[in-house]
Amino acid sequence: MPESFADTLPNNPVPASLADDLEALDGIEQCVAVRGNFEGEELAYQLLINIVDRGLLALHFDDDGGWQVVYDSADEDPDSIESDETVYRHAHNALYELAPADPDSNHYETTPTFWSPPEDQ
Repeated sequence: MPESFADTLPNNPVPASLADDLEALDGIEQCVAVRGNFEGEELAYQLLINIVDRGLLALHFDDDGGWQVVYDSADEDPDSIESDETVYRHAHNALYELAPADPDSNHYETTPTFWSPPEDQ
């Protein structure tokens, strides 16, 4: 399912408002446009999607490869997960690894207050 979900997205960054549209669907518990750029509108190149009864997916858009799942909570060993916060930390860490090192002023980021870049943790 993760790859097929990524395949449903267009082959370009998406309007950040798509996160709200996806979150309104019955099977999506949460969807957040984590990182993107302002180019007349907010265009997201990283999404975090919590699918009901499935788990958390982190997706990243790359011009060369399109949308890719870079984290899937279903791949985690359930015994190694201390809390939901742990899963979110892992997802945000995976997204951060692919984020621009020095984003320009057109960049936006939406991360939870409990998360900080891995080198700061």
